[in-house]
Amino acid sequence: MEKQAIQSNKQSKSRKTLKRIGWMTAFIVVAAMVAPLSGYVYVAMAQTDEPAEQVQPWAETNPRADVWRQARQSYEGVTQSRSPGANVVMTSSGETFRQIRNGPLSTYAPWYLALMIGAVGLFFIISGGGEKLGNASGKRVPRWSAFDRFLHWYVAILFIALAITGLSLLFGRAVLIPILGPEGFAAWALAAKNIHNYGGAFFVVGVLLMIVAWTRYNIPSKVDVQWFLKGGMFGKHAPAERMNGGEKAWFWVNVGAGLIVAATGIMMIVPAFFESRELFQINLIIHAIVAILWLGASFGHMYMATLGAPGSMDGMIKGHVSKEWAEVHHDIWYDEVKHQEFDAEDAAPRAPEPKGSPSTA
Repeated sequence: MEKQAIQSNKQSKSRKTLKRIGWMTAFIVVAAMVAPLSGYVYVAMAQTDEPAEQVQPWAETNPRADVWRQARQSYEGVTQSRSPGANVVMTSSGETFRQIRNGPLSTYAPWYLALMIGAVGLFFIISGGGEKLGNASGKRVPRWSAFDRFLHWYVAILFIALAITGLSLLFGRAVLIPILGPEGFAAWALAAKNIHNYGGAFFVVGVLLMIVAWTRYNIPSKVDVQWFLKGGMFGKHAPAERMNGGEKAWFWVNVGAGLIVAATGIMMIVPAFFESRELFQINLIIHAIVAILWLGASFGHMYMATLGAPGSMDGMIKGHVSKEWAEVHHDIWYDEVKHQEFDAEDAAPRAPEPKGSPSTA
């Protein structure tokens, strides 16, 4: 009877954990859809009953048409500014930038993100999820410290916020204006820009802390090569250290993409870095492309942290994982830490030894 009660208690805790994951996922999805709508609410509240001014149609040719035509042809004017190119209102490179941004970038980026989501879904259907664990023994091993978990969620939450706001600014004209209207989108775009700029500054700090704290734990080794050769990425059991080959690869993707996105983002906030508008425009395109590629790759990480390796979220929420999970996914590491095992019914365990990083669960 006692064993049945313990087993029932474990099943109850597992259901609660899955429920928490479900609520977190639902919150992120709802926030991604609702946040842009706040712009519409703002405009609705700001509207007054005063009738809009009637715009009189031009009775004659616009007298400034010639000025606009010269601006489009990159004619130079006179200004007190000493900045390079300040005397040119509009450059031909601006039109090239617009065609790239509103052409290939805006056309293929959504397809890429959709393809990555579809690939993850197809992978789940084919593989049936992560490798099944043995019967629960009730034994746990420490995996992530409080600092590790805080840093992981700090970076993850900012990553999601920056992704939502960045996509809103990139695709807002095509996707959000038909839904919110010009005024509603304008209000949301202003909020998104501020969230993106200020949130990006905090995100840079997180990326740098991640690099400083975890690089030494993600150095590739021969074990990682064997992990890939034996199909570890496809859910097959393969020997692994505290971080397997896939997790180390994801860490280095974070490092490379994080540094590029951080550097290009800082340079856009501080335009003095650039000597010409062309460099600024190239910088913005690089920022957008790398950020979108990074977002698509993150879908694989999210899958592995949930459906791809059930039990992984325990490490990011509780700081410890089941003995069975450790044996299946990180057997070499488990042999090193099995002396720290504790019973799930016991009080909070001692903090894990700092031998790894939570770059992936």
